[in-house]
Amino acid sequence: MSDENDDADIIFFNSLLNEELLLRNLPTYGSLTERRNRLLPYVKTEHRLSRIQDAILRTAEGKEAALMLIKQAIPCIMHMKNRIGGKIITMLLAIGAKRFQPGSRSMSLKNYIEHMERIARTQILGTCLRPKQWKFPTSGDGKEVGQVKVSNKDTQKLIKNLTALVHAIFDKEEDEQDRDAWSCVITNYDAAMEILRQQREYTDDDIDKFQDHVDNFFEEYIKILGVEGITNYIHMLGSGHVKYYMQEHRNLYKYSQQGWESLNAKFKQVFFNHTQRGGNSGKYSEESERSYLFSVMKAFQRELLWISGDAENYFRSVHN
Repeated sequence: MSDENDDADIIFFNSLLNEELLLRNLPTYGSLTERRNRLLPYVKTEHRLSRIQDAILRTAEGKEAALMLIKQAIPCIMHMKNRIGGKIITMLLAIGAKRFQPGSRSMSLKNYIEHMERIARTQILGTCLRPKQWKFPTSGDGKEVGQVKVSNKDTQKLIKNLTALVHAIFDKEEDEQDRDAWSCVITNYDAAMEILRQQREYTDDDIDKFQDHVDNFFEEYIKILGVEGITNYIHMLGSGHVKYYMQEHRNLYKYSQQGWESLNAKFKQVFFNHTQRGGNSGKYSEESERSYLFSVMKAFQRELLWISGDAENYFRSVHN
């Protein structure tokens, strides 16, 4: 019975294969395997075309079919400034590390790191009398330059005074062209960010000035670093996507997630300094009986009551 079923399947598949080949004006000679291999690339192409057609139809359905409109995916300018600033600083430090000293690689990098840290601590983030702590970023083994990761405030300070590092790295007379190129990058980027983070609504003139600064920044930046210096946020600047959001919403500061970042910092402070971190139910309690968030939520609720004025009104009514 099994052999008969197998023979029937083969006959059916052979017939189906010939029909599919004839539909596409393809020859039907050859073994079963040869005919199947002949048909396969056409079927794959048709499948890809079908998926493309489905995508086109979804687009034709209009905005109602979209999960989120592009204009609703507003970038957070706080994260943008931090990430782009960190990338610019990282790339500058990496270039400096490659050219700092011709001697021993490890000793050269060590001297270079100390030199950069001294400038950042005493000239950019702090002063000679009151230096600010800052550690040069290195990879895990300490032999390569790592990714700069600092607070938004420190990133802004570093960018505004980055020429101090530029002049320390490109300190020779023949480096004048490099100094000018980096100065152009920093000046135009900082000017663009000043416009972007303003709290009042953007005028058309503001937006045009912003894009002019971005274009000057992007052109010089690509000349220096090429595709190696590109990130998603830098692409958004150079391609005009940020300008689109500025025109569409007229102010991006109000969409910044800086408040949420501050709330995260406060959350950690309350959790680690003012709660028992889930241990308030006793050592014999089950894990399901513990609450890691209850104390934090109570603290936030109290703060909300005072911020809203409800707590003050309540106590005034009680005393009166």
